[in-house]
Amino acid sequence: MIEKLNFKHNSEIELPDDFINGQGVGPVSEMKYGICTMAWNGCEMIAIYNAMRKLGKKVELRDVAREMYPISQVALGFFGSNVYVLGRYFKKRGIPYTSTLSYNNFFNQLKEHKCGICSFWNRRVLFGSLHTVMVEFKDGEYVVYNRSNGKTEPVGLPFRGMLTKKKLFIIGYLIDE
Repeated sequence: MIEKLNFKHNSEIELPDDFINGQGVGPVSEMKYGICTMAWNGCEMIAIYNAMRKLGKKVELRDVAREMYPISQVALGFFGSNVYVLGRYFKKRGIPYTSTLSYNNFFNQLKEHKCGICSFWNRRVLFGSLHTVMVEFKDGEYVVYNRSNGKTEPVGLPFRGMLTKKKLFIIGYLIDE
């Protein structure tokens, strides 16, 4: 039920026809997912949206959120989404992907894939907050989309450890066309 109300609210917000970066600024910050705004909890939905865009598939963020909410929300969305079910979005569309719980596998194999989705703890495992981003390996660096709430452009990082450390890595999805 809440996803239908949020869909109506989100349909009234116009987003630029572009990748989403900086979930805490601009119109995306006003969109809703569960009982919160996407400025607080929208990173997983934004990562899926950005990955689809990277694959050349046009989707609307409001549609991604409406579809995923019933299967992915945690505590009415207050804690965002269950990062272990994000692959269902791609599976439903027949988009090849691989999930991995291995930090090294994810980053070593990312170069061979169109893009990836990476979920990680921000500072502390379990009792800290987590973040999810879409990332691609391009021109010798890791280009991260929606790296932080206020960064409105993708961020290029020369080393994987600048995105997250091995002990903070949760799960990664390697996605192909």
